[in-house]
Amino acid sequence: MKIIKIASIILTLAIVAPGCKKYLDLQPQSEITDPTFWQTTNDFRLAANWFYQNTLDDPHYDGTNNNDNMSDIAFGTEINTISSGTYVAPEQDGNWDGSYSAIRNANKLIQEGTGSSIKNDIKPFLGEGYFYRAYNYFRLFRMFGGVPIINNVLKPTDTAVYSARVSRDIVLDSILNDLNNAIANLPVKSSAEKGRICKEAAQAFKARICLFEGTWRKFHASGSSDALLDMAITESKNVITSMAYSLYKGKGDASYRYLFIDQTSQDNPESIIAKKYRTNINVNGWAYGVSWGNLNPAKAAADMYLCNDGLPIDNSPLFKGYDSCRSEFRNRDPRMTQSLIIPATKVIRPQYDTYRPQWPGVDNNRNVNSGYMLYKFISEMPTPGDGGGAFDWNILRYAEVLLTYAEAQYERNGSISDADLDLSINVLRDRVNMPHLTNALVAGNGLDMRNEIRRERSVELAFEGFRWDDLRRWATAETVLPKSVLSIKVTGTEWAKQVITLDGASYNSYFYNAPASQLENGYKLLQPGSQRTFDVKKNYLLPIPTKQVALNPDKLKQNPGW
Repeated sequence: MKIIKIASIILTLAIVAPGCKKYLDLQPQSEITDPTFWQTTNDFRLAANWFYQNTLDDPHYDGTNNNDNMSDIAFGTEINTISSGTYVAPEQDGNWDGSYSAIRNANKLIQEGTGSSIKNDIKPFLGEGYFYRAYNYFRLFRMFGGVPIINNVLKPTDTAVYSARVSRDIVLDSILNDLNNAIANLPVKSSAEKGRICKEAAQAFKARICLFEGTWRKFHASGSSDALLDMAITESKNVITSMAYSLYKGKGDASYRYLFIDQTSQDNPESIIAKKYRTNINVNGWAYGVSWGNLNPAKAAADMYLCNDGLPIDNSPLFKGYDSCRSEFRNRDPRMTQSLIIPATKVIRPQYDTYRPQWPGVDNNRNVNSGYMLYKFISEMPTPGDGGGAFDWNILRYAEVLLTYAEAQYERNGSISDADLDLSINVLRDRVNMPHLTNALVAGNGLDMRNEIRRERSVELAFEGFRWDDLRRWATAETVLPKSVLSIKVTGTEWAKQVITLDGASYNSYFYNAPASQLENGYKLLQPGSQRTFDVKKNYLLPIPTKQVALNPDKLKQNPGW
């Protein structure tokens, strides 16, 4: 009978997500009523398991994992309203609802764990409760700024149900306090249960948060950033020196591409926090979505990749221009051709079982909004079962830790040593056989170290959903996002021909005879700047769902401009 009781409790936990919108999506104190639960270590393990399935998918506004459409480097099958500055405050929001539901479950786990007679035996699961509470508050924080803090399990009659928004500082302090408690309770990776959150994962996540808010304060002139940047340095360095993680190199020169797909993505040494997908159990349809054109690279992304002499395309004599449909891919950082498909290259797409040449708009390829086609994340499994594959989605990987360390060092000190570059960015470059970033290279070529550190981050993490947050925390969104979104060069290039012949085969160009309205300065126009705007007083934060404001108008004030 114990199995039936546990099953019923876990089912109850699993259905918390829809929430009770009237009360900040915090369910009343009636879900866990079985007096036999919260008695054993396995009870706490089962309660903690809920978060892995229901929280780690990290939903955002453009569908799971399509977040870079909200920025300048990617464009989906339709115009993105956040990227365009035309987003309208919604009545309800899954990020708000889901986050507070998860926070409520974390509160319950923490409450039961801290008061448990077996507290010492359940420390890992108590640590997970603190971690996931911090995880969900950060989701709210990065989108909305200050939000209500609810760190107790509430009854519907509790006055705290209608709590007021608190300041960014208070929310941040709560998040960091939870992460410190998580770090204190979680085991190190070497002794942790496989696939579960460990101490080093919490440290890596804390470094992410400290870099986010440290740079936000610095570039928005909203407070001192030094202490947060120091913590970002400390925690990222802790992860580096722990040697708990390393870059994936199992596929040699092609390791960067393979770390994201198929079986090579599973349990590789680079994954710190990952959403696990398994065919016929928890299916990842990401490969299909990408292949259908849900996340198309833009010119802004393609131009970021250095030439293989370590210089930007505007500085390097190795850049071959745009005349051929393949010329811009030559002599570039290998991550470019492992992230973007070279036209007419034969690959397996999830819809087909055989290698086929890839062209925009050809052979049922829907990547037609942009002449660039995404290669990163494209599975090599022909027609994966159940509409998806068995590869994992990284929420946080070791490469990000290295990038966090480098950026935090530079922003804290105004400079970075070659030794620290070798400890961080140059580890990433070594994987793809790119020249090292050095102070001499920057000075000798009239470059800017901050820009090159940011470029490295943007290239390494391209299409993984970081760009919108980065533009906002750097306070560059107001400059970048209103610009036109462009794609391949058409005018005067091979793309303007009716037929393009490569590798002995001929193909119709999708961009032949493109009307002037679809071009800007000769480049394929995805969206003109005249249709894009960014209000500095409004668009750095997203609006709180209007239904939530209506339920608590005196204390839950809307963000400025919304």
